[in-house]
Amino acid sequence: MKIGVNRPGVFMGINMLDMKESNSQTVLWSLCSYKTSTIKQLALTTGLSFVTVGNILNGFVESGEVTLGKMYSATGGRPSQAYSFNAEFAHVLGLSARVRKGKNIISACIGNLYGERVWDAEESFDTIQLSSFDQMIDEALRNYSTISLVAFSLPGVERNGVILENDFAALKGTSFTEYFQKKYELPVIVENDVNAAAFGFSQHTEKVSSIVGIYFPRTFGPGAGVVIDGNIHKGVAGYAGEINLLPIGVDWIKINYDDPKELGAAISKLISIFCGTINPDYVVLYGDFFSKALKEAIEQAIPSERLRTIFPIVNYESDLDADILHGLIAQALAAYQSGLRGNYRQDNENS
Repeated sequence: MKIGVNRPGVFMGINMLDMKESNSQTVLWSLCSYKTSTIKQLALTTGLSFVTVGNILNGFVESGEVTLGKMYSATGGRPSQAYSFNAEFAHVLGLSARVRKGKNIISACIGNLYGERVWDAEESFDTIQLSSFDQMIDEALRNYSTISLVAFSLPGVERNGVILENDFAALKGTSFTEYFQKKYELPVIVENDVNAAAFGFSQHTEKVSSIVGIYFPRTFGPGAGVVIDGNIHKGVAGYAGEINLLPIGVDWIKINYDDPKELGAAISKLISIFCGTINPDYVVLYGDFFSKALKEAIEQAIPSERLRTIFPIVNYESDLDADILHGLIAQALAAYQSGLRGNYRQDNENS
């Protein structure tokens, strides 16, 4: 019986190169969680041998992903070499396009490998089109040539890199992902804005099974983002959270946002739909109009006592932008850790 193919790098059906890379990434991101650690501590954490961990760390010191720290001794015995994770070795860029107070805005931020924001910028545009992002990306790359991945959030629906629906007419139908990947030769992630906000909110919330974020821009219909077990739920065609498709008898454009009773009943009905489908732990309502009277009206309009027993914790947030950018950086870092990364610095230094 043939149980394996004897070829270089493969033993008993196991690709040794893949195993080596997996071990290397395990050590690197374990060090990231500690920030500074020793071979002994990382060996105990990862289950790898002292020799394997030491060799991996030496390789990362050569690449610059890890730096040598101080020698120290926890017990007064022979000192150990400390190794520090280099969070500035690479960076990720997040860009969010939104309409805020009647202005077309692109917000940008750069995060290091700890997820710390090290650079922020914002510009307004008469109209937002593909070239609008070029200006922001070019500025970001001038400041940080170490950017290895770009994450976008847009108000609409994207599928396979193509924008199907969008609040910005010039973006609809564009091959958005392909355009930026070709132009900058960097990996690109595209996310719906409310999905990104809900994911961002989940990053600073205790571990829960599900979160629904709902944004009410007034000038457009509301949109929702759903995060289940730490993952964004988009649906088979990317339309999960497109509230305007729900046949619940509410015209979100014509509704009176200054009438707590009318608006409270509509929002309570909307939350109830998610109660019976997602049954979330939290619902986060994003908007600039949530007065005390409206909050009370939402509570009072819960359709039934049975729904009242499963009604989620409701959080009211006025700042959608902060959660969007937090979510984009978190998604970009997760993708970077999984191996989705480019090297703009090296490509341009060699050109």
